[in-house]
Amino acid sequence: MKDKVKHITREERILRMVLMNGSFSEREGVFELNITSGRNDINRVMRKLGIQLKKEWEETADGYGKYYRYSIVDKSQAYKLMTYYNAKATARGGEPLSVAETKTILSRYEGDI
Repeated sequence: MKDKVKHITREERILRMVLMNGSFSEREGVFELNITSGRNDINRVMRKLGIQLKKEWEETADGYGKYYRYSIVDKSQAYKLMTYYNAKATARGGEPLSVAETKTILSRYEGDI
């Protein structure tokens, strides 16, 4: 009998967006992932990994609201996030990032791992 793969977690969904796009905003969390308070997940990951993503305020199109955008700063952060994401995915029986995805993500950033 094949082991059942558990559903992807909120944290993994947010991490995947950060890794694939280079950033994540609370607004994207709500409208693209149906996740509210995504900042809590991001802050928890930053504490666990001992990193500080770039954090900037962005305004809504109408100018009435603001939300945070969290961005990867360098290759070292991207690598730590990928390693953490892959460990989470593997632990639940899911697929880690592919070699091609890993190369694409790391190629966006300067610096050493």
